[in-house]
Amino acid sequence: MTHTLRVSWGLAFRSLILVRRMPSVFLPSLIMPLFILVSTAGAFRGISLLPIFDGASYLAFTIPFATVMGAGFAGINAGMTLARDIEGGFVDRLITSPAPRVTLILGPLMAAGVRSLFTTTVVLLAGLIGGVGLPGFGGTLVVYLLAIGFSASTACWSMGVAFRARTIQAAPLMQVVVFLSVFTSVAYAPREALTGWLHHISNVNPVTYLLEASRAAELSYLGWDELWKGLAALGVLLGILGPWALAGLRSRARR
Repeated sequence: MTHTLRVSWGLAFRSLILVRRMPSVFLPSLIMPLFILVSTAGAFRGISLLPIFDGASYLAFTIPFATVMGAGFAGINAGMTLARDIEGGFVDRLITSPAPRVTLILGPLMAAGVRSLFTTTVVLLAGLIGGVGLPGFGGTLVVYLLAIGFSASTACWSMGVAFRARTIQAAPLMQVVVFLSVFTSVAYAPREALTGWLHHISNVNPVTYLLEASRAAELSYLGWDELWKGLAALGVLLGILGPWALAGLRSRARR
């Protein structure tokens, strides 16, 4: 176990070093959440006039959306980096080495978690500049933990795609599924304000419960009812996407 963790952290550190060497890979995942925060808070500010908001700031309502989106980009970056390593032959060399193969998944997962910490911090600082205070120690911790969990989920999805497609050209597929999962949740408005097909999809979308738990921490008091649903949603996502990534690794190792 110690050897596996050491190798995994080595791979994670290698992935994080690429941020300095290839900033074009990481910068979009940092700029996009800030763009979402600014543009959404401005364009949809009128939604906060609905009685359900009870005078709450729409900027504060948007912050969890931006943190989750930043975490999603961190996970996508993990899959894109893995796809480049597959194309370059690094993954094949590691598979044939004595290193545990599971480190090919654990390493990118660690790197995605660290990236999500950075993007979440930047979004929260932007919120402070905009006049939205931090939700207290416990609430801030929940916001970070949910972002890390979503980055792990999207990383598993993206790595599963990378193992099967074996090319960076699969990046649009990694991105579009993450985008759809977020945009068909309660990204822009509470569930009570949604109607039609979007309301029905948001009810079964796990991202909805992540956002609602994060928003409860940001806007009001986070109770156990919101927290357990958010944690259960993370469990569902990881329970589905974790085996998806492992199956992709096994199929790659058999080639």
